[in-house]
Amino acid sequence: MNKDTKKKKRDSIPFRLNALFLAVFLAFSVLVLRLGVVQVIDGEDYAKAANAKKKATTQLASPRGIITDTTGKVLVGNKAELAIAFIRKPNMQSDQILTIAKKLSKIISVDEKKVTFRDKADYYLLTRFKKLDTAYNKYLSASERKQYSDSTDPKKQAIAYNLMAKRVTVDDVKSIKPEEMKILAIKHELDQAQELTPHIVAKGLTEKQMATIGEHLDEFDGTIETTVDSTRTYPNGYAFYLGQVKDIPEEKIDAFEAKGYNRNDKVGVSYLESQYESYLRGLPTTLTFPMKNNKLVGAPKREEGSRGDDLQLTINMELQKKVNSIVRNQLGKDGARNEAYAVVMNPKTGAILALGGAKRDGSGKIIDASSGTVGSQFQMGSAIKGATVLTGYQHNAVPTSIYDMPIKIKGTNPFRSWTSSIGTIDAAHALMKSSNVFMGRIAGNMAGFHITPAGGQYSATWVPAITDPRFQKAVEDLRQGYSQFGLGTRTGVDIPQSQEATGYSGGMPDNSGVIMYFSIGQFDTYTPLQLGQYVSTIANGGYRVAPHFLQSVHEPSQDGSKLGNTIYSYKTKVLNTIPNTKDQFDTVQHGFYLVTQPGGTASMLGLGQNAKFKIAAKTGTAQVNVNTGLENLTLASYAPYDNPEVAVAVVVPNVYSGHPNSAIALKIYQAYDDIYHYTEK
Repeated sequence: MNKDTKKKKRDSIPFRLNALFLAVFLAFSVLVLRLGVVQVIDGEDYAKAANAKKKATTQLASPRGIITDTTGKVLVGNKAELAIAFIRKPNMQSDQILTIAKKLSKIISVDEKKVTFRDKADYYLLTRFKKLDTAYNKYLSASERKQYSDSTDPKKQAIAYNLMAKRVTVDDVKSIKPEEMKILAIKHELDQAQELTPHIVAKGLTEKQMATIGEHLDEFDGTIETTVDSTRTYPNGYAFYLGQVKDIPEEKIDAFEAKGYNRNDKVGVSYLESQYESYLRGLPTTLTFPMKNNKLVGAPKREEGSRGDDLQLTINMELQKKVNSIVRNQLGKDGARNEAYAVVMNPKTGAILALGGAKRDGSGKIIDASSGTVGSQFQMGSAIKGATVLTGYQHNAVPTSIYDMPIKIKGTNPFRSWTSSIGTIDAAHALMKSSNVFMGRIAGNMAGFHITPAGGQYSATWVPAITDPRFQKAVEDLRQGYSQFGLGTRTGVDIPQSQEATGYSGGMPDNSGVIMYFSIGQFDTYTPLQLGQYVSTIANGGYRVAPHFLQSVHEPSQDGSKLGNTIYSYKTKVLNTIPNTKDQFDTVQHGFYLVTQPGGTASMLGLGQNAKFKIAAKTGTAQVNVNTGLENLTLASYAPYDNPEVAVAVVVPNVYSGHPNSAIALKIYQAYDDIYHYTEK
């Protein structure tokens, strides 16, 4: 090795050492920086995580908020009962639970009817044998003991115990004394509890019982807590839209647990109780247990919760009760009418004031069916003709005027109006007289029919095939036009979507002439609430507003006689506007006004003393069975016609004759005026 090579090696050693020192320095710098981040930035999070491992929490449900009507009358309240809850700590054994049951039996008692034979068998095995091995020797064979009970596998031990419990006989459990049944019944309730999930053991306790338990809480090592259990009450009667409170549905348990609920909590499962669960649910009482060596020790720290927020609805209970009575009374005792529905709402805001429905059950008894206002669907007949005219205007398909006479389409019966000798009519008078022919001409113009007068009737000289693109577009345009008013689509009402029917679409007609029946409400089906939304849209001049029950949300008040501070007020929701001119709406509104005037199809609503109600309306008749003559009678209306403040929709399905639709509506307007005095304004 020459001198130059040795010199180069000597020169490279300091460089490598310096590089190594620099790398070590940088590594330590990164570690110091990371330590600083952990201590300064993440320190609080790590501290919380460490503390969390030193404690465990659970919750006791608090009472739900109340629900009132628009005047403050309580519709849904709470019946509070003094109660005790059992909190099962992890790895609690049967003998520990039995000890708790014995202590409680000196203070409370529970229903012994819930005790099962298996409960008795478990109690027998637990109390009649000092050691479980002795019981195994009695009830299991040698091979079973070797295979199961002698195993260290928990699953096999469970099999051994279940085999043994099944072999306990009726004679064996006869040794359980009557005084022991009290203990056994309490143990049965305790056994229902899951780990760290409070379970109500007994409710309806006296203050003396609660005081006694309170004095002995330390003896229960945090497994027993006093609480208040509440159940829903309905001081003014139950209405479907209020909804129900029940156990969490099995398929939703995971979702509710993710929101902080216990598995056995009660929740709103339908209608408004479900829709506004987040408001109505009370703030739970929190129980925080200290932990030592990963075990819960002692009694928990208790942080009291509070009652849920209160809801004030748009419903007027006085009016609701009157509507219920009106609908039921219209069914009568003669059996001629089997069901009827009514919707009362504010056409400008969408506020629902009352929903009524009644029908006969299989035995002929009249029962409440008001849920049918949102959940049942019917052909509405001519009541929807206002939407037909306005949709026709959108497609330049409305005749200026026509002479009303039957339309003959080859191979079909003539399409005619119910009333003869209508004569020459424009759009407004077509609504007044309920001209089917005028509506048929609108549909025909949209679909491309060629219609000409032919000696006392119109003859369709050219009819498009059902596969013709223009025909299919006309059907879809009509359906789309109706949906602008809320017919055949979701209304936007504030209940769970699964509980509102959307009506039934008849699809594409199998005969070209059916489009004319579609234009007079005898093809697709709609709900009574949709009929109410439709007529509200006509009344307010073209704004489809979402119907709603909620008026406002309030903090729970200290004084139960009045609502607390308002934390939310419902704001009117305009879902869409109708693209028609004011003149076109004026035409339809004028037609609705003429319906209740002499010569109109509901003139009884505007004659004599009824004129003061200023009702505008459109009647409807849908043939549902040509052979039997059954019809759906409907009415879409609002008042006063010059400044609408209330809309009333009525559906009386499957009737043979009469005018129960108009009769129901008139009595509802009378009832509304009795409360709001609108005719005096």
